[in-house]
Amino acid sequence: MVSATPAFAKGTPGPARLGDFSQVERAMRDRVKEDGLSGGALLIGTAQGGLLDRVMFRKFSGTTVIPIASASKWLTAATVMTLVDDGKLRLDDPISKYLPVFTGKKAAITIRQALSHTSGLPPQDCAGDPSVSLEACVQHIATVTDGVNPPGTAFRYTSVGFVIVGRIIEKVTGTSFEEAFDDRIARTVGMNRTEFVHGKGTYPDPASSATATLDDYGNFVQMLARGGLVGNRRVLSEASVHEIERDQVTGIDTHSDAAVQITHIPTYGLGVWRDKVGAGDEIQVVSGSGAYGFYPWIDRQHGTYGIVAVADLENGSEHAVPASQRTAQLAWAEAEAAVAGVATTH
Repeated sequence: MVSATPAFAKGTPGPARLGDFSQVERAMRDRVKEDGLSGGALLIGTAQGGLLDRVMFRKFSGTTVIPIASASKWLTAATVMTLVDDGKLRLDDPISKYLPVFTGKKAAITIRQALSHTSGLPPQDCAGDPSVSLEACVQHIATVTDGVNPPGTAFRYTSVGFVIVGRIIEKVTGTSFEEAFDDRIARTVGMNRTEFVHGKGTYPDPASSATATLDDYGNFVQMLARGGLVGNRRVLSEASVHEIERDQVTGIDTHSDAAVQITHIPTYGLGVWRDKVGAGDEIQVVSGSGAYGFYPWIDRQHGTYGIVAVADLENGSEHAVPASQRTAQLAWAEAEAAVAGVATTH
C-alpha cells in the first residue's frame, strides 16, 4: 500500500527509486514557488506495486489533507460501479426507477448519462451547496425545466448528474452517500482521511466536495491500475474499471464545453477524462483532475499511475488544471523511460 511508505524530506526523493525524475521534480518545485503554494507533492508508481517516485515540497506530507474538487467524481463513479458489480443497479437504468420524483422527459435520463455529463440538465445552485441535502437538491432539480438538451445528445460539465447519482446511491444502499463510499471503497482501499462531508449539518457534493491525502488517493488509483484489486481482494471487477474509462460521449461534439476548453480533452468516461487514446480509441491515459490542480492519472499503455498533488485555491482552474496537466505529462514520460529501463535489465 502506498500509505505504508514513509514521507521523504521536503523536495528530496526516496533512496531506492528507479529512473530519472529530475525534470518533473524541478517542474513541481518551480510550480509550488511561482504559484505561491504552501506545498505540493508528486507520486509515481507502477500497477505491479512498485514505487517509482514520491517527493514532497514545502509544507506537505503524504497525510496532508487537501480539497480535490472534481477528482471526487472518480470516487463517486467507483462507488456506483460496486453497485453495478453487485447487481443492485445498471448504468442504463433510468433515474426515475430509483427516484420517481423525476417525471416527463427527465424520467428517461440514465445513470450512465448522469455520470458522463450528458443528462441535458442545466446547472443548479443547490448542487455543491453544503447546506442542502442530496434529497432536497434532487427534489429541486426534478421540478425545474426538462433540460436544455435531450438526454444523451450534448455534453455539459456540471455537478447536477452526480448529485442525482449520489441520491440514487443513498436509496439503493439505505445509507448516506458518504457511508456508502466508506463501506464500499474507502475502508477496503485504505482511504482513512478521505471525506465528502466537512462539519456537522453539512452535506456532500459527490462531484466536488471530497478532501483527501496523497497517500489515500494513491491507494485508490493503484487499486484501479491493478484492475480493481487491493492485494488479493477485489474492490471492482475488471469490467467495471474498463467501463469507467470507456468513451461515454461517442458522437457528441464536446469542444464548446468550458471544461473541455480548459483540459483540451474531448472525450470523457464515467467521472474521468480520457487524456490519451490509441488509434482504435483504446485508453492510454485516464485522469480525474480537479479545479485546484489535484491531478491523478493512470497510464494504461505503460502500466504506471501517479498524482500531482497541489491545492491551488487562488489562481483559478484555467491556470491550475493546465499547469498540473503539464507536470503530469512530464511524469508520464519519465515514468515510461523508467519502466522501459527496468524492462531492458531483465
